[in-house]
Amino acid sequence: MKKLLTIILCLTLSFLAFGCKENQEGDTNYLTSDILLHSVQINNGLEETSSDGPQLAFDEKYGIMFCAYMPGPRGSYGESRGRIRLAYYPASQPTNVKTVDVYVGDKVYGPQILSLGRGRVRVFYEINSWSSDDSEHATYYKDFNYLTEEFESEGVVQVKKADGTRAKFSTAEQFAYLEENGFKKDVDFEYLAHEQANFACCTLFEDGYYTYGAVTSYNAQPILCRSIDDFSTVEFFAVCPYKVQYEFDYKILDGKIHAVYRTEPERGSIYYITSDDMGKTWSTPILIENSVSCRPRLIIHNGKALIAVNNYKQNGDNKPDIQQGRTNIRLYIVTDVNPNKNNLVADLYCETGIVNVAIIDVLGDVYMAYGTSQTGMDYNNSVGTSDKLLRGKDAIRYVRLGDLTKYL
Repeated sequence: MKKLLTIILCLTLSFLAFGCKENQEGDTNYLTSDILLHSVQINNGLEETSSDGPQLAFDEKYGIMFCAYMPGPRGSYGESRGRIRLAYYPASQPTNVKTVDVYVGDKVYGPQILSLGRGRVRVFYEINSWSSDDSEHATYYKDFNYLTEEFESEGVVQVKKADGTRAKFSTAEQFAYLEENGFKKDVDFEYLAHEQANFACCTLFEDGYYTYGAVTSYNAQPILCRSIDDFSTVEFFAVCPYKVQYEFDYKILDGKIHAVYRTEPERGSIYYITSDDMGKTWSTPILIENSVSCRPRLIIHNGKALIAVNNYKQNGDNKPDIQQGRTNIRLYIVTDVNPNKNNLVADLYCETGIVNVAIIDVLGDVYMAYGTSQTGMDYNNSVGTSDKLLRGKDAIRYVRLGDLTKYL
């Protein structure tokens, strides 16, 4: 019996170590693509694609991982925007994946997700996302209970204004706050009402008494916001002065804001910035990636800022459209003021392409969800192609990356 247990333990350790080999590039060790061989598909790739997402949240009491995403019909590009779906499963061993539809309708965008603890999760989504009316773009939410497998409540996000009054969140409230802080519409930031991303492109997180997030949109300054009631009511508290194209993510470590964002419309350079005074002043942006990059994410991992970038390994000057050119995910750990190549801790290439990425720290280990796409390999596949099958986003996959600080 003792011999059998020893064999099982050795096999288990070998399984966990596979794909975690160190790759030498000068003096740099980093996690390689072999780890993706252990990824597990979360959605039903035979019937659906992954339109957008994923977003991850972890329930510590029950060890359950929640993954929210937008499914699209099989073979389509995935921009149907007609459904928000929630998957849930044991975080350490994603078997018996269950799914539930959060919202089914027309013109929905998102999702965003927040763990409420004790088996409950709040999922946010935007209805009427393609409206040209800036009084629209409200953000709604539903609470799901893992134990009962039922929705408990739903509501619409409110904004608490400086004068103490409350209003339903809308693009109008977002842009009014920018103008109150000295930014002028169509001068300092662009107005494109039917392309608002709102809360969807910045992951929510807790720090102290507050839950934090940000409001973003097309080529505008992100607004940082916080809440004391799990984001059912938010207050704006700072503006990042740099224009972003939708995607901005940040966390707070020892009172300091660490943030990452995408700029240069449809060409996706990724920058890292910090603030020592909760958003009153900001550091000079530091370039992380300058290729076809998208979906930057930032989390705190074992006391350090970890950045994930979904990018394309460029072949000379041949630079495809951002929607078509994503083939790998790189992860960096910020160890000083100036990130450099020595901070690369993972370079994960996927032969089926990669679109979108979510990362989360669970008890010192990094877990990642990502979407796959055949189009990531095709230089010549433009957005306007009529080949819907080729352009379809295929699956959402989930994998444990482990402790990435060991690659520093």
